[in-house]
Amino acid sequence: MKAVKADHHVIALAKDEKLPEKLRTVLEQLERCQKALNEFLEEKRDLFPRFFFIGDDDLLEILGQAETPSVIQTHLKKLFSGINRVEFGEGDRTITKMLSTDGEVVPLVTPVVIGAEVERWLVELDNGMKETLKQLLWDCAQQTDFVKYPSQLLCLSELIHFTEDAERAITEQKLDDLRTQLTDQLTEYTSGEAEEDHVMQLKMKALILDLIHNIDVVDQLKREKTKNLGDWQWQKQLRQYFDDKRPCTLR
Repeated sequence: MKAVKADHHVIALAKDEKLPEKLRTVLEQLERCQKALNEFLEEKRDLFPRFFFIGDDDLLEILGQAETPSVIQTHLKKLFSGINRVEFGEGDRTITKMLSTDGEVVPLVTPVVIGAEVERWLVELDNGMKETLKQLLWDCAQQTDFVKYPSQLLCLSELIHFTEDAERAITEQKLDDLRTQLTDQLTEYTSGEAEEDHVMQLKMKALILDLIHNIDVVDQLKREKTKNLGDWQWQKQLRQYFDDKRPCTLR
């Protein structure tokens, strides 16, 4: 490099007989560095598989500035499709809430402590997100609150209740009663005053669409004269159940 600085002409380098060997040595060193870097990044991706969703440059930035809130906000949406950003606790040392693109806010049951080992606390955030949604689903199923719970859980809770009601109606041959119940519920959802809050509007739209689908399912069951839970017309539906081991099971 000193020689290049002293004489910028390319022809000057041609006189250096040792230059090819020097360049090969530098190239070998660069290849070893690149290999070591790739192995390091693969190790981090193995610890937190969501890192496979982002490129090497983004991952290096995250690893290098794991405790910087602005960096965390920039890349979280790439790692978690449902999280647009998060809210931090006092001193920006913990993550306390998750926020969606639509503005829904979900407080974490247990705040996640931010540390230098980013892959560790991201795993904790991943687990915390699941545990929070699990707990909220149980609560939402017991008592529906359109303001408190996010749209995803409101819809899932309603679908779980629909599965229970539909199977009871099939067993007791009361599909007509179930359809009347669902129609009354749809009237209640659509006859109220329009919500001014954007998030609440989105929640009601999602619930109404699912409810219309459920009414259509009941009409299909009636049309096919479904009398048993094992009948194909019911078995082909996507059904949601509460489970002792899991908050929700799909069948």
